[in-house]
Amino acid sequence: MRTSRVASHSALPCLGLAPLLTYTAASGLRGRSEITKVDNALKAFYALPDARQGARLLALKDLVKACGDYTAHKAEGGARVGGTQQLGQQAQAAQQQLDPEAVFRDLLTELDSMMSEGKNPDLDIRMPAGEAQKAAQAVPADRFHAMMGGFVQKLGALREDHALPEETRAVIGELMAVVPLVTVMQYPRGGMPGMKLNPATGDGQAFTFNVDTQARGGTSFLLGHITHELTHVAAHQAFGSSPVMELVQSGATNAEVAALAAERKQTLSDLKAALAGNPEFDDFQQGMLEEKLVYGAQPHKLERYADSFERAGKITTAQKERLVGWGKAAGDASGALVEYDTVLNQMLIYLHMWQTSQDNPFYVRLRAAAQAAYNRRSHARQRTDQPTDQSSDQSS
Repeated sequence: MRTSRVASHSALPCLGLAPLLTYTAASGLRGRSEITKVDNALKAFYALPDARQGARLLALKDLVKACGDYTAHKAEGGARVGGTQQLGQQAQAAQQQLDPEAVFRDLLTELDSMMSEGKNPDLDIRMPAGEAQKAAQAVPADRFHAMMGGFVQKLGALREDHALPEETRAVIGELMAVVPLVTVMQYPRGGMPGMKLNPATGDGQAFTFNVDTQARGGTSFLLGHITHELTHVAAHQAFGSSPVMELVQSGATNAEVAALAAERKQTLSDLKAALAGNPEFDDFQQGMLEEKLVYGAQPHKLERYADSFERAGKITTAQKERLVGWGKAAGDASGALVEYDTVLNQMLIYLHMWQTSQDNPFYVRLRAAAQAAYNRRSHARQRTDQPTDQSSDQSS
């Protein structure tokens, strides 16, 4: 019987680590020995190119787990335990030497690949979306802002895609017009993701974007999230709304708001019907779209926003009372007064990036609903003398 290879020294490339000790189990134990899993995890790491830093992070985590499982299995000790513990420690330290921005970008690529293969990223035990979120948190503030600025431009560049529906092209043009108002893009530290209006200064309105970098669906999720939040800004400018960024024209009556909420609720219901059993979407995509349709009209949402904003001193008591009145007028569709336009536009980006057939019944209804919402914002913008984007129809 062949004996095992006990020692093979090599250094993890580009990470400046001390040499690592690898093991291969004796042939009689191969396939059932925990040490084989360590060996395989190390081989998998070495097989990855240096540029794939996100994939290398996941491989290093696999290696740490394999080492931990082996040493736990060998609680009584053994010849390989000390070296395996050292290997696990070095692999753990190596994770800290990876560039967090490169990790984040590569994990988006990993998630994109999973989506294209019809896999459900939520079921991946390596949790690539969660690891992407952690990596983004470690990116320095200036680099984070620049990185997200690049993704905003990536969204804008979709207008150059000749396959992009005209409804989506118009929406993206509208959003690009308000990008200069977003002066800070940052990881949400101690707060919720989303867009917030900065305190008033003499330089006009400005917004801070707390970016959700969990990116469950890869690049499509991230660009959809950016679209969602920029829609808040565009609608705020169009409707002249409060810092809550309600999707209602300033000065609307309760009766007008009730009719508007009912219309939006019905549209979302029609979209849910078109989505149900739609064969073009896999389970993960179906779930993401269902989440947005529910989020677009949750009960009591405007009232909760109004209460929290008033307590934080961001709106007056009079503003709160007006918003609460609107929320009550909307019945169980209060959320449609703050999230309706945002989720429609978000789903437009999802479906384009998923290369959904444009004659898909859900897509047809979504484009019609998004166009109607766009027209409403455009009309309101004319009334409030807000600037419009002049390039939205010129960048095909």
